[in-house]
Amino acid sequence: MADIKIDINKLDSALKKLDTLVSTVDGQRNSAKSNTPIALPSLDDGTLGKTTKWLTEQKPELQTRLDLARLLDVDGDGQASYKVEYGDQLWEVKRGLSDEMTKQLKDLDVNSVDDRKRAALLASLLNRYQNDPDIPWQVMNGLGPEGVTEVMNKLRNMTGQYGSQYWQNSDNPGDEHTALIDLQEQMGKGLAGMFSSASVYMDGEWGKKIAEDPWSASVLMRYVDKAHKDIDPMVFEAMGTELKDREHNDPMIWSQIFNDPDYWNFGNEHFSNLNPMREYLNVADNSTRDAQAVMGNKDLMHYFTSERQDYDDLSDQAGKVLKVATVDAAYSDNYQYSMKAAEISSNLLYDLGGDSKPLDGVKEEVGGIIGTYIMDADRVFDGHGDSGPGYHLWGKDGSPYGYGLGDESGMPRYGINMDASHLRNLLEDVGDNDAAKSAVGKATTLLNQIRLDDAAGHQGQDSGALHKASHEASSLTGFMTDALVNGNIDNEREAAEERKKVAEFFTAPIDLIPTDKVPVLGDLIKGEVTDALVEGYTADKTDDAISSGNNDQQTSTNQVKLQALYSMEKHDLDNGVDWPKDDYGHYKAPDKLSGDEIRSILEKSDTVTGTTGDVVDTIDGAWTENIKQYGDN
Repeated sequence: MADIKIDINKLDSALKKLDTLVSTVDGQRNSAKSNTPIALPSLDDGTLGKTTKWLTEQKPELQTRLDLARLLDVDGDGQASYKVEYGDQLWEVKRGLSDEMTKQLKDLDVNSVDDRKRAALLASLLNRYQNDPDIPWQVMNGLGPEGVTEVMNKLRNMTGQYGSQYWQNSDNPGDEHTALIDLQEQMGKGLAGMFSSASVYMDGEWGKKIAEDPWSASVLMRYVDKAHKDIDPMVFEAMGTELKDREHNDPMIWSQIFNDPDYWNFGNEHFSNLNPMREYLNVADNSTRDAQAVMGNKDLMHYFTSERQDYDDLSDQAGKVLKVATVDAAYSDNYQYSMKAAEISSNLLYDLGGDSKPLDGVKEEVGGIIGTYIMDADRVFDGHGDSGPGYHLWGKDGSPYGYGLGDESGMPRYGINMDASHLRNLLEDVGDNDAAKSAVGKATTLLNQIRLDDAAGHQGQDSGALHKASHEASSLTGFMTDALVNGNIDNEREAAEERKKVAEFFTAPIDLIPTDKVPVLGDLIKGEVTDALVEGYTADKTDDAISSGNNDQQTSTNQVKLQALYSMEKHDLDNGVDWPKDDYGHYKAPDKLSGDEIRSILEKSDTVTGTTGDVVDTIDGAWTENIKQYGDN
């Protein structure tokens, strides 16, 4: 055991001189390097470089001791001392600094101008060390969850009616009040940063205890979100569960609990419409791990996507969280994230595709999930489904992608379990959302083009390849189109008009799909789905020629015909039509054709026999098989 004595002014001066020395040496070193025609290793990683690196590494050693000394100098005489057992090592100083910070936070007196000034020092240290690997947990552990919320409420009372409001009687009440607001702001940032960093060492009980004081939890999460940080998933999930149980599907409860103006302001933040769930969901989309912590909990997922009363329109933010957890994460290089995205997606489809209904704010993301996992929708839509939620690994265990697609296709490696009935129910539920229709429609169209291109490429070896692919493509398009049409329609004329509207969302940039190599289909689908969800679907980016170029009730059928004929043309198969070319001599993709060109192609294809006639008839027949027949009332 040894006593370490520190002269604060001398140590502070030494630290400043160290900064000046390193800055000066590095400046001269860089100047010399730029003006020397030959390389001089001593200026880079040699002696001089190593020296400045070593000097820089000493700064934390000095800064931590200086900060501990300042905290210990309660008398303000510029002197401080502390005891060490193991030779005054940095970890030992950090422990001493953490203990002293914890002690002074607990002893904070909100009615004392002296404590306000000392608290300002504490706030600066909380912010300085919030990303340190050791100090945040030591401080948070020393306070405990109840201690953290107690400090938060002490800070709130500095300006509220429950404090003595000493600042009103000070010599400069305006300045003192401004100082208190700034103190709250800096403390809020520092404590939230410490909580975020330390949460990796916490268990779920921490999250529950913090959320038991929903006001403190709200303020902490506001600052976590402002810093674009996150909270350890175990802690974050527990916070959500506690808040959900407290809310009891009554979002108005928060305005009843926090109707006291003292709860409405903290630092520079205004909480007049305080809602812990809003702050919670705002943090949730900051990271994949937090988004998946929320949506990976089946109770929370169901609550935010279907059950919760949406008086406060939070389902829109819940939709953003769902997108981060599923659509965005599906393509992640982190296999745990992509696997979890598939698990969540499958759970959601079975939940909302059953008796539950998606809230308006998550409908577009549901469409995005179906578009993202279009390979699985294609796998099950015709009645071949899975008995329950789950996921599988494409390309393994007898589950190849198909259509010439391999690992390099860019498709999500993990597929999802689903079945036709849940899929249809969900498509009917989201059919009133343009973004959802766009995501589903374009993914369907892109997959069909890959399917038809692959079949056209193998037609020489398998004369039935195009027949089979045309039937599958038209069947999938028919199923998707009909399911997206309002399920309550019972008039054939009205249904036909609705199908024409839905068909407008099935146009996609088909000309981006190459045929001379394995296409990266996943990138195209990901781009189209993301565009639909991010932009909320404001307008079709293509010329929309397929739907506007003809007035046939079966617009989607004609689209599949054009795709099949286009694939035949690209693979030098005679289709009996004179396919238009662009100014560069390339065949025009279906989405680039004019209305007159579309009509000419379709009219000619109806009179051709052989493979073309078979393809056209097959597409018409498959469409009819998958379209619900309505009575013409």
